[in-house]
Amino acid sequence: MVTCEQFDEETLLIAQPNRSASWQLNKLIIFAFAFWWTLIAGFFVWKGLWPIAPFAGIEVGGLAVALYYVCWKLQQRHVLRFQDRQLILQKGAYYPRFTWEFPRDAVALSIEVQPHPWDPLKIFLCSRSEQIPLGNFLNKDDSKKLLALLREQGLHVRNHSELVRLDL
Repeated sequence: MVTCEQFDEETLLIAQPNRSASWQLNKLIIFAFAFWWTLIAGFFVWKGLWPIAPFAGIEVGGLAVALYYVCWKLQQRHVLRFQDRQLILQKGAYYPRFTWEFPRDAVALSIEVQPHPWDPLKIFLCSRSEQIPLGNFLNKDDSKKLLALLREQGLHVRNHSELVRLDL
């Protein structure tokens, strides 16, 4: 998902993964599966097959760990702040873990098109010394939207493949 917000002195672009379920919904799913597995395990314990009971708990724990990890990974975001003469890029989940500051006229974009038509564009923010990937978690439509918004902000494409010239 890509959003653009305009303020008086700056433009803010935020790229973040699409989230189909919140952590609250995932907790509800975990509790529902835990209830269901408790009923099934209780039936087997009642029939005398008590060794099955710990495996129900292990399955619930595994599901909880997996859903928590996915929710945590989906909290990452890339924030680009375009000011008059400066571009600030922040990356992180919950808070900015990495921050780069560039003069606005010293950066350009590099784009790679993937061989499969469903794969998203790979977009890199390039300066003289660094090449930083942007929106590597976006789908194809969102990566095209990000590229269009970056071009609207005056960033030029420094290099790209032939397919980009034909497609975009």
